[in-house]
Amino acid sequence: MSFTRRSMLKATLAAFPAHGVARDLGQLAPPVPVDAARAFLADQVRLLPGSPFHVRQELHRTGVLASYDPDKLLYHYRALAKLPQKAGIEKGYDGWDSEFLRGHMTGHYLSAASRMAAATGSLRFRDRVNYLVAELAACQKSLNQDGYLAAFSTAAFDQLEGKPGADAGGIGVPYYTIQKIMSGLLDAHAYVGNQQALDVATRMADYFGKRLARLDAGQVERIFRTDGSRNPQNEFGAMSDVLTELYKIDKNPRHLDTARMFHRAWFVGPLADGEDRLGGLHANTHIAQVMGLANAANVDGNALELKASENFWRLVVHRHAFANGGTSVNEWFDQPGVEAGPSIDSGKVLPPTTAETCNTHNMLKLTARLFERDRRAELADYYERALYNHVLASVAPDSGAMTYFTPFHGDFRTYLNGSYCCTGSGIENTARYNEGIYFHKDDALWVNLYIPSELSWRQAGIVLRQQGDITRGDPVRLTVVKPGARAVTLNLRVPAWVAGRVTLRINGKPQPVDAQPSTYIALRRQWRAGDVIDLTLPAGLRLEQAMDDASTVSLFHGPVLLAGELGRQGMPASDVGDKDAWLKIAAVPVPDIVGKSGNPADWLAPVPGDPSAFRFKDAGPANGIVVRPLFDLHHQRYAVYWRLSAAGQYGPTPGAVTLK
Repeated sequence: MSFTRRSMLKATLAAFPAHGVARDLGQLAPPVPVDAARAFLADQVRLLPGSPFHVRQELHRTGVLASYDPDKLLYHYRALAKLPQKAGIEKGYDGWDSEFLRGHMTGHYLSAASRMAAATGSLRFRDRVNYLVAELAACQKSLNQDGYLAAFSTAAFDQLEGKPGADAGGIGVPYYTIQKIMSGLLDAHAYVGNQQALDVATRMADYFGKRLARLDAGQVERIFRTDGSRNPQNEFGAMSDVLTELYKIDKNPRHLDTARMFHRAWFVGPLADGEDRLGGLHANTHIAQVMGLANAANVDGNALELKASENFWRLVVHRHAFANGGTSVNEWFDQPGVEAGPSIDSGKVLPPTTAETCNTHNMLKLTARLFERDRRAELADYYERALYNHVLASVAPDSGAMTYFTPFHGDFRTYLNGSYCCTGSGIENTARYNEGIYFHKDDALWVNLYIPSELSWRQAGIVLRQQGDITRGDPVRLTVVKPGARAVTLNLRVPAWVAGRVTLRINGKPQPVDAQPSTYIALRRQWRAGDVIDLTLPAGLRLEQAMDDASTVSLFHGPVLLAGELGRQGMPASDVGDKDAWLKIAAVPVPDIVGKSGNPADWLAPVPGDPSAFRFKDAGPANGIVVRPLFDLHHQRYAVYWRLSAAGQYGPTPGAVTLK
């Protein structure tokens, strides 16, 4: 049986009721402990040379992330706390970090630098993290407001709460920025071992817990009701997630109670019933919200939250995602099933404002939370798709510059020159590449991603080295460097995209495997030093139909989304600028593919000397265009979606399309 993205959509629709009754969040099923796996922290996984992930991480380690000045990041905090600035520091970073998101980059930087210190062993970033934490603690002490810490005054929260005469001073989404600061502090504690960071974050949590507790239910509902605006001024980020993370450290129930104040019945209840009310909502507001919902559910097994977070993931991935795993048009969720048709953005078709990077940054976090409770390969398949084809593709391989949107149809990327939200999540992304490759629970290890790396599984005493770049067609080799003292199970993912017989050898000896796509191969034994596992995962060309138009397709080779090179016609001299700088420059036309079949192998030929690139042949107007991985195609126009006429009709021939 063959599957298409449209058949998957139909199956997903059938699985959910057309209507549901929103439940009172106070009526919860008895908690059931979650049997959780854990991702390895960045200090236990090192990226090895030989992949685009290592290249981009090094660009940020030595360039982009290294270029930030901690004292400039502290400028607005010191100004509010009336502490002196360091010599030569006359202002903070231009753009959003000095405007309505004042101070958010400091939180992002703490998260990025803490992880980079752990992921690469960099003492420079460790020292910067410790310096920033000490200075933020000094600002918190100088403010002397019961633990309050921010780069803006409490008037921003007074205005949000509706206090007469309150003036936020241009601050738009105060809880969003508070979350970034708190998350950065908790990352400093987790990855650098900074106890002071935990103390500062705890005092912040206590302040906001008390502040919210003083409000009545109507006030809280008004503050956190976010379905009235596509870009809500009360966006609250992942406050639930960071407060739950704090609870997991200190076991203070007040922090979990405060976290759940951000789980609103109007949103969570319908999700638990499988309703799709996402159209028109601000995507990143609610992805971050559900990330916290999933985290809290994993803590105590809250049945409603477990169901709601799982349903949300399925709805986004199967009804609201583009081919690269990204979501949103101009930051909003579109209506269910819209992909290549008229969009929520004034009816435009595939405008240049598709797939905000922050969304996928948080979708990866949510996916990891779900994998903790349910180790199914489908989750890892999506994680791989979104990581390779959106998060990795959002970073320029020559400079490390980052993007806000990822366009798909005749446009080009704009590389950010300011302190946008996607700049903040962008500097975190490269330091997070180490995470998500491996998960563990008891004596079992899951290898979810095939990225050259070395794992030090300290609890089991095992060191495992992984080699081979699957994006270039390499086989995967796993070498047991240090075996540990007991038998363990290695679960090797068989991706959904495999296009032939999977083969497995241990120490050169073929092993019998029944390797179905989107499953795991389980290998249990007492491993020995020097054991070698060789895994071949055959990749093939395939196309995927858009959910709403069978004649619009995207092209893949194995896990990699291919993009067609369309040149620099009409582009500015520099593609660096404001996130909206070039949105009014028209896209160039994308030629149709006119081929004899719906099988891309009939009209794509390998480019000699480049195992990841192909050239159109016998494809009508598209002839001669080179396609290569989207993550490798930068500084020019490109196409990800194509109109296909196969065998004289628009739309692929039956049976030619494989499942997303």
